[in-house]
Amino acid sequence: MAKLRKFYDLDNAAKIFPVVANESRSYMFRLSIVFKELIDPELLKIALVKTTRRFKHLNVRIRKGLFWYYFEENLKEPFPMLENGLINPYLYFKENNDFLFRTLYYKERLSVEFFHALTDGKGALEFINSLAYEYLTLKGYNIDPEDLVIRADAAGSYQEVEDEFKKLYHKQKITSTKEPKAYHLTGTYYANHYNAVMNAYIDVENIKAVAKNFGATISEYLVAVSILAIKRSGGQKQYKHLLRVFIPVNMRQFYPSITLRNFASFVRVNYDLNQQEQELKDIIMLVKSEMKKELDPDLMLNRIIQNVRYEQNPFLRLTPLFVKILAMRSVYGMIGEALNSFDISNLGQVILPKDMQPFISHYQFTIATSNDTPKALSVVTYNGTLTLSFISKMIERDFEKAFFEILGEHQIKSYIESNNWEVI
Repeated sequence: MAKLRKFYDLDNAAKIFPVVANESRSYMFRLSIVFKELIDPELLKIALVKTTRRFKHLNVRIRKGLFWYYFEENLKEPFPMLENGLINPYLYFKENNDFLFRTLYYKERLSVEFFHALTDGKGALEFINSLAYEYLTLKGYNIDPEDLVIRADAAGSYQEVEDEFKKLYHKQKITSTKEPKAYHLTGTYYANHYNAVMNAYIDVENIKAVAKNFGATISEYLVAVSILAIKRSGGQKQYKHLLRVFIPVNMRQFYPSITLRNFASFVRVNYDLNQQEQELKDIIMLVKSEMKKELDPDLMLNRIIQNVRYEQNPFLRLTPLFVKILAMRSVYGMIGEALNSFDISNLGQVILPKDMQPFISHYQFTIATSNDTPKALSVVTYNGTLTLSFISKMIERDFEKAFFEILGEHQIKSYIESNNWEVI
């Protein structure tokens, strides 16, 4: 007799991803842990199976229902693969035992690439930290988790798989404003949807001190540097649309939650590229003002409510899935990423148990690009090192050159590594 599988609804933020994901916009993001010794693939496989069984929201496959996609318990086993040099390519689930994440290793580096329908950066970090803990334990190291990592043998809770978007939904009257289209970076695209990645390692106290001198946080400083770098690399020309920098925001800082599913909103910073080049301090003032306005919890909650309201619409709920897919793809093609120019995602600081720290060198975090937003920047900090990961679908490196020139002007030193032939 076949085992009765458990099933789960996709959270509100996840419903769009299976509909619009393709090879040009994979909606995959990667988290990597770089150990200080070579990875043992056999032990990693054991740790991976054990950890995946614990994280119920990841131990799933995706299925088509009559009205929506849904997740169903996956009875197969996940497996680690040797890296092939590609970063965040589209995931063909059937080639991955139906799992919606892939686990990779290369020498000392462990990477997990997640389909965004599963989780956000916070949920992904919990998983890879747990995987690293189980792997190191299997190697024979005695590690006190200090309640900083989730053990695979620890009991789960329903709060870990809650859809927090629905919890925040209420039937208040909401306002909806039309957003302007964004300027898109242009250049020569790599063939076959290739993504080039450049990692830069910076002393976090160095960049924090520079940002503090401008009265800014690290995130505000990096947004401003990105704007100035795009302005410098774009040259003097007429821009039809605003530069719009998209910044995901972890909503757990406003609404305490332990959910491991998607629970993020976003802010956008708008900038007119037609003006003369400004000094960085003036751009930082604008960024601080825009982000303060956008980081209003009520405004971000309003965006969440709008999305949930569409899902709760009785007519839409009863519309067959194949009709929803056609409609959502059509609308997304017109307005989806047309609203964004450039993405910056800061995962923040990783805190690990003291017993794990001697075995781990650093972290890397790499988000996805698309044809509309062909470059992006992601950030993660661990043990005093801030890692900037630039991902690009385009060969040109004018933006990255300008970015590092600006850092150099402020005496911020960085060590750079890359997976592509171009150098800056």
